[in-house]
Formats: sequence, structure tokens, C-alpha cells
Amino acid sequence: MARRSTTRDRLVSTATDLFSRQGYGQTGVNEIMQRARATSGSFYHFFPAKEDLAAAVLERATEGLETEVFKPAAETADDPVERIFAVLDHYRQRLVASDFALGSPAGCLAAELSETHPLVRAKAREFFDVTINRIESLLDEAADSLVAGVDRHEVAELVACTLEGALVVARAQQSAAPLDAAVGGLRRHLGLLRRADVGAEDAPVPMRPAPPRLRHNADWRTW
Repeated sequence: MARRSTTRDRLVSTATDLFSRQGYGQTGVNEIMQRARATSGSFYHFFPAKEDLAAAVLERATEGLETEVFKPAAETADDPVERIFAVLDHYRQRLVASDFALGSPAGCLAAELSETHPLVRAKAREFFDVTINRIESLLDEAADSLVAGVDRHEVAELVACTLEGALVVARAQQSAAPLDAAVGGLRRHLGLLRRADVGAEDAPVPMRPAPPRLRHNADWRTW
């Protein structure tokens, strides 16, 4: 049983990397099996179809949101809003470290398969729902520092959608500049949602606007 589980893990990990780098359609089952060192019998034992493997990739990505993205972000700042930017930084670091090959696994698969693969569409929606709900929970924690009447769910959707779109553009341009510009815009927007009477003791890391122009190597984490 342990050996079968390890084989399944290798298949999912390999597919995650290949689907993100070259797309679902350009990745064959044989390539996945070869790189994962798995036999066809093992593959079809775990995944009756390639679509089932794609669904497993998204399930793993969703399961890893808390431990790999949001929990580490919580350790970087006391201010809940700054934890949101730590989440965005996670994706920036992943993108740059992969030489702009790895964006969002859910974004990649959803864009390619949503119209033709209902199972993948459902799993991608689950990933985005969890992401948005977790961002909203951070905004809920920061509610006392925000102006009255803020629709926190709407803001969470804005953050998630901005991130996904910026990752696509950054990959296309092979540059972090589009992502930095998008995050700078989010900082300005969230800065406007801060109450004017919130002091430094209430918001340990205050929201600050982005500089008027972005350099190619701008580091928005220090703004």
C-alpha cells in the first residue's frame, strides 16, 4: 500500500509540474509515466483517465493552500492585511524561481479545460472558492481597521482575480513587472479601505502606495 501511495504521489507531482509548464494538451500520459517512473498499470489503477489525474492535481493544490500558502503567510506578519500580501509574495517567488514557468496550477488548468472537462472545472472552482474564502477570513480579522461598509467578500474576489490575471501576463512577458504593478494597485486600493484613525499600534505594517513608476526588478514587498 505504501508503495502504491508513493507512485500516486509521484504521478500527481509530475503532472502538476508538466501541466503548469507546458499545458494539459501538450502533456501526454506516456511522458507523465516516464518522468514519474510509473507503469501504465499503476497509472490506470489510480487514474482511469487523464482528466482524473488533472482533478487530482487540483485537489492537491487545494489541500496545500493552508499548509503551503496561508500558514506560512501567517508567520510573516501580525497584520492580517499584510498576510494577504505575503500570500501574493508566495506566488511571486514561485513564479520567479521557476523562470516564469509556474503560475497558478488551477488557473492554467481552468483556462484550458473548463469548457470541455466538467470535473476539472469543478475542482478548479473549489480551489478558487477556498482561496477567496481564506482571503476574506483575513479581511474579517482586519475588519476593525477598515472603513465601514466594506464588502470583504468582494475585496477577496478582487485580490484572487487580480493575482490570477497578473500571473498569466507575467508568464507571457517573462517578467515580474506585471505582477508587481498589479500588487501595487491592490496596495493602493486596500490602503484606501483603511480607517484614517488606525494608528501604528493597530496596524503594525501600514498600507503604503506603490511608487509612481515600476522598475523591472521592483520589490513590492518593501513598499
